[in-house]
Formats: sequence, structure tokens, C-alpha cells
Amino acid sequence: MKIIGRKSEKNELERCEKSSKPELVCVYGRRRVGKTYLIEQTFSDYFAFRATGVEGGKTRDQLISFNQRLKEYGDEERNIPKNWFEAFSRLDAILKKNSVRKSAHGKKIVFFDEFPWFVTAKSDFLMAFGEFWNRCGSANQDYMFIICGSATSWIINNVIENTGSLYDRVTCQIFLKPFSLKETEALFKDLGFGWSRKQIIDCQLVFGGLPYFFSLMNSNESLTWNINKLCLEDHALLQNESKKLLEATLKESPVYNQIMEYLSQFQYGTLKSACRNCLNIPAGTFTRAVEDLIKCGYVHEYKDVYVKGQPLKLQLVDPFLLFHYKFLSAEKAKRYTDFNDYRSDTGRYTNWRGHAFEILCMYHIDQIKKALGISGVRTTEYQWTSAAIKDGAQIDLVIDRDDGITNICEAKYTDTPFSISESYEADMLNKIKTFKEETGNTNALKIVMISVSGIAGTDHTDHISKVLTLDDLFE
Repeated sequence: MKIIGRKSEKNELERCEKSSKPELVCVYGRRRVGKTYLIEQTFSDYFAFRATGVEGGKTRDQLISFNQRLKEYGDEERNIPKNWFEAFSRLDAILKKNSVRKSAHGKKIVFFDEFPWFVTAKSDFLMAFGEFWNRCGSANQDYMFIICGSATSWIINNVIENTGSLYDRVTCQIFLKPFSLKETEALFKDLGFGWSRKQIIDCQLVFGGLPYFFSLMNSNESLTWNINKLCLEDHALLQNESKKLLEATLKESPVYNQIMEYLSQFQYGTLKSACRNCLNIPAGTFTRAVEDLIKCGYVHEYKDVYVKGQPLKLQLVDPFLLFHYKFLSAEKAKRYTDFNDYRSDTGRYTNWRGHAFEILCMYHIDQIKKALGISGVRTTEYQWTSAAIKDGAQIDLVIDRDDGITNICEAKYTDTPFSISESYEADMLNKIKTFKEETGNTNALKIVMISVSGIAGTDHTDHISKVLTLDDLFE
């Protein structure tokens, strides 16, 4: 299968392969996002050496596996390395052989997949790797090492922001994001789904933009059938995926689950301080856990800039995890095995779908800005909740622009064109009035409707400056 999307990431990898200096490339991102596939499809014919960490393996398990790879690539020593310093010394000997495979532009490409798994308790792997790179890697302009891993926070803390032997050694870092709607559409076309754009949005609301999940789906069946088969039925393949995701991307700790379970209750996020106080987690543990969740892209942290002291707020923004905590979590009282039963639970389903669509819009802010004709304008985006308990207001998406305009965006997911009633128009105008009074925002406030099915008629639309539809999100 060809690579769908990932044009800029593939260009970066190819740029490093063509360079005239040693390259230490770090590719990271959440589990199932397609990191290994991208690297394999770009360089599979040119690996001078490749090894993958053993999940859950101890140091000896890692060395046994690494030894097998050394032998595959021409190492004549049969004994298992005593430690990682010896293992890298033997790798160095392989790379110096005349028979070593080189890329089209003469690079010796070494690929370490699931790099964090190599680093076991009391292991000297990271120390040995740092020593090897400083001694050999950085001295050979034809070396290109690619390290890859799902443990995003670990990669950032121990490699990219390393303050020891690997300090400032990474020459290129690629954070692989989930697919956009446009990329998902291209993949589904390649897989022969034949789905409409609305069906693709419905799919993204559940599975996010993760190519691996899409590859598991049956193109001959409906989205509901696939959700049931992959998530809801007994022993469904992805039923415990969230637990695996947290363990692979972070580390095994109940704190992460506690934080996200709590955040899943708040559509527009909640105060960071309130989250810690409610969960009663020690300050240091809580801070580290939140930092990890933010680095992985599961949680968004932002300042409530219009409140005194600008307190920090946290919001769960990962679509698949949001779906899990709304419908699959063991703590939920109601649990169905057919997604149609969730649809019949109208209040619960509608609330989730509206919330998930707002998050999808946040993921596609570049497409929204392009549709508004402001791609080159600096902006700040956030969701807003009024401080007023009575007659308060909530805004799905605020786009504060440097050109003196603030867009107040209403995100609507309906199966038919959204009809703007007189009362809804009055509610929108009240939101603007409340927002202006509470925030003191002096920009010109312009209402933007983001409606999957468009809007019905022209009644009560005088105050709407722009209507965006699902096609704008696919640009």
C-alpha cells in the first residue's frame, strides 16, 4: 500500500537521507498513528541495520533479540553481548564493513523501532547509545539513525530534551499527528470504502484519525457494523485499546486514567486546580502526569485569559479516548453492544456527538482559517464558558485574530440542514453580549456557523458573517 498523506514528514526524512552530515532523526507520536509504516515505506530497501525493542522484556531479553539482529546483518560473533556497550561496539563493526547496505545517496540508515522499550530498569542502554553516537555517529557523515517510539512523553524527556550525553544531538524531530479528514478520505478511497464525507466525519468522531484503526475496518460493511465489531461486541479487538494506549504511550499508572476519566465529564474543560483537588493527587505526581498527557496530545492545557490570574484549564481532546470514557469505560452504568442502542439514548448520544464534533473542528483549525480567508493571520483559538451561573453562555470555538476581529464560531452537527429559529438567533446575540461584557474584548465580533449539513433558509441569519460546511473541513 502506498503512503497516504504524510507529504511533509516524508520530505523531511528524504532531506535527511540526502544531507552531507550525520543525522539523528526522532520520529514520535501516539500508538497506532503510523510511525513505523512511514519509515518502512520510505526506507525499507535501504536499512543498514534495524532492531525493535521487546515490549516488557528485561535487559537480557533485549540483548538476546538485538544479538539476533546483529547476526542477521553480518555479525560473526555468536555470543550474546554482555552489555549494551559491547552491543553497540559490534554494531559499529557491521557499519564499517564494505558490504553494508547504503541508501540511494550513500547513507547508512539504522532504524531503532520502539526505542523506549530497549531502556529497561537499571539498563545501560541509553548511556551506551549516547556514548556510541558521540564517538561514532556524529563523526560519520554517512550515518543516519532513526529512533522511533510511541512513548511520546518518554521520547521528549529522555531524547529530545536530554540534558546528558544526548543533549542537542537530535538533528530532526518529526511528531506524527493523526490523519486529517482529507487524508482519511484519501485512505478510504484507496481502501475501496466508497463512503460519503459525512460518513467519514462520523468515523473520525469515534476513531480519531488513526490509520491503523481504519485498516482494521471492513470496507464492505457500515460504520455501525464496524464500531460494533471493533469496540462493542464481547472480546472486540479494540475494547481494551485505551488501556494499551496509555501503557504504550506513557507508563502503567492509575493516575493517568483518573485524570482523563475526570476530564471526560467537562465538555469545555475544567480548572487544572479543581481537577487536582477533586482527585486528591499529590501535587508533584499530578503535575508530571498532566505534562505527560499534554505531550502525548491527549489533553489540551490553556489559559483562561479573561479571568483574573489567568488560571489554567485542562480539556480531554483525543477523540478515541473521549469515545472510550463516554461509552466503553467500566465505570459507566449503561453499556450496550450495539451502537444503534447508543443512538436511541438520544441525550447521551447527542451530547457526545456535539462535543466530539467541536473537538474535530479544533483539530482542523487550519482548514477553518483557510475557509475564512485568514490563513496568514495570527490567531489564538479556544472554547469559552461564561463565569455566570445564571444566564451564562458557552461558545464552541473562539478565534481571536490579530487583525482586530474575533470569530465566534457555532459548531453544529445535525443530519439535516440546521434551522436557525428566532430564539436561537436571540441566544447567539446573548452569547456575544455576555462574551463582550465578561471578557472586555474590544475586537469586532463576527458569528461563524460551522454546520455539517449547512443551514436551512435565510431567516434569522442577518448576524451570521460566514457559514462553513463539511466540505470546508476537508480542504
